[in-house]
Amino acid sequence: MSGRILSNRYELLERVGGGGMAFVYRARDLRLNRIVAVKILSPHFTSDEDFVRKFRREAQAAASLSSPSIVGVYDVGQDGDVHYIVMEFLHGKTLKQVLNENGPLEVSEVLQIGRQIAEALQVAHKHGVIHRDIKPHNIMLTADGHVKVTDFGIARAVTASTLTETGAMVGSVHYISPEQARGGIVGEKSDIYSLGVVLYELLTGQVPFAGDSMFSIALKHLQEQPRSVRELDPNIPVAVEQIVQKAMSKDQASRYQTAEELASDLKRLLQAEDKQVTLQGLVGDIETITQSTTELEKTRVAPPSTAVPTRKRVEHAQPEKRKRAWWKYMALSGGVIAVAAVLLLLWVFRPGAVVEVPDVVGLSLSEAQRTLSDHSLGFSVGDEQFSDADPNLVIDQNIPEGRKVRAGRIITLIISKGPEYADVPDVIGKPLRVARIELQNAGFRVAEPINKIYADAAPDTVVEQNPTGNTRLKRSTPIILTVSQGSAPQPFTLPSLKGLTATAAQQLLSELKLTLGDVSGPADGVVVEQSPVANAQVVPGQTVDIRFGPREVTQIVSYTVPQDSEVNNHQIEILREDVDGLVLEFSLRAKRGETIQRPLTGVGFLRVIIKDEGQVVKEEVYP
Repeated sequence: MSGRILSNRYELLERVGGGGMAFVYRARDLRLNRIVAVKILSPHFTSDEDFVRKFRREAQAAASLSSPSIVGVYDVGQDGDVHYIVMEFLHGKTLKQVLNENGPLEVSEVLQIGRQIAEALQVAHKHGVIHRDIKPHNIMLTADGHVKVTDFGIARAVTASTLTETGAMVGSVHYISPEQARGGIVGEKSDIYSLGVVLYELLTGQVPFAGDSMFSIALKHLQEQPRSVRELDPNIPVAVEQIVQKAMSKDQASRYQTAEELASDLKRLLQAEDKQVTLQGLVGDIETITQSTTELEKTRVAPPSTAVPTRKRVEHAQPEKRKRAWWKYMALSGGVIAVAAVLLLLWVFRPGAVVEVPDVVGLSLSEAQRTLSDHSLGFSVGDEQFSDADPNLVIDQNIPEGRKVRAGRIITLIISKGPEYADVPDVIGKPLRVARIELQNAGFRVAEPINKIYADAAPDTVVEQNPTGNTRLKRSTPIILTVSQGSAPQPFTLPSLKGLTATAAQQLLSELKLTLGDVSGPADGVVVEQSPVANAQVVPGQTVDIRFGPREVTQIVSYTVPQDSEVNNHQIEILREDVDGLVLEFSLRAKRGETIQRPLTGVGFLRVIIKDEGQVVKEEVYP
């Protein structure tokens, strides 16, 4: 579709991405002379009214939103059977790409990103729009560090039906809320839960729940508690852990009630870091920071917002009390740092700190997790890609088998989405070159074409294809094309090649569109025999076999008239045959006992016939 101009305004330059129901192109707005992104509904779904409605709903929902953290929508349109949305073109990477390249982010970076996402959701929710698919793949990080929430692909107005379709969990299963997993009502707090999962992944480098299938993962969202982020990384502050836990609460009543509340807590935590003050105003008493893991498990469900009054008490406390609290914090922090340094040294130099990475390609996600765990390694799920492997199998790992790494290293796994399917283009009636390009661009393999004679089709034109066009098949499927060779060739009379040199014979056959077949005899000679023979009916493309003989053959022929002949005077005839045919060379009379000798020369070969009184008395072929 690249090169097409939609609605006489948007020139599609190149395809830059695609999802389950749409493709994204980098395009040029010819009217305003600017680069834009154009999202086009997949042709496979244009006849599906439900998908078309969902696509239009995306456009209407996104167009109503205006925020620095939400991708801008410029236009919505339809050109024939093409439905499209025009958006701002973003230069940057998705959070998923950032995670795959860099691993877990710094806490301050996570807080900044989370705050911007929460503020974007705050704007959307105020306009009655639920995103329903918050995940790192749908969040862009621009070159200047700003967050852009994109792809309101399954967003819908709150006033519309908000029940998840039976058996179809909308959104990526690693990030869906419990109510989405069970098919319940989806609202603002569902987006907040998904954002909590994103924060979890940005902090730890892995999603909270993994499994062999989407259903097993969805079940974990319903029934299981994720491992604490501090259990995976003890350096994560308690306050940050509690924000993530509150956002991911399975009970909607215990979750953040609005995105504004979540954004506010993230902002206060950022301000606390910027001012290098204690976090007790957000998480309670300063002792919480150094409490043991067991104590943390008892208190980690306490929501950060309930501790805000404590923050006010600290701010209005007497200077000397704040000073004592500050030095108390510094002393405790120093102790914690010293212990951490010792533990770090012990970890670095402990026996077995270096492990060998196992090969987990071809394993299911759960099998890969167990294998990596057995080798003291962690894992994170990277992009899901189409492949010939079964869905949910590992098809690649970022660190190859056999590499030696530190224990605890996170191995990023690429998971198979199964084969990718596409519609086979209908190329009947098109030139073979054009048909090849269209099929290959659609992801299919073109087998060796079959050539046939078709009187009603121009030469080199596709007259049949198997499988047929407009069939939905797995990409890379071989397509067999039958190509016309034009009308059947007309027969003609084969001329004689005898006496021609090899070069002359080949040139004549080429002009007649005949093929030189088997060749025998001296190559520097002349043609003495051909098959088919001269004057036979042949058709273009037919094969002609040739035998060569010498250019000239010279022989002295001798004959003696018998002495006992009753006739005194004999009539003697000498005939010569070569490539030019049979001719009478000599005719003379000879007496009894007389010997006759004559030199004869032939082209290609020499056949001599001697007759005495009309009877053949000698016949020889030379050489």
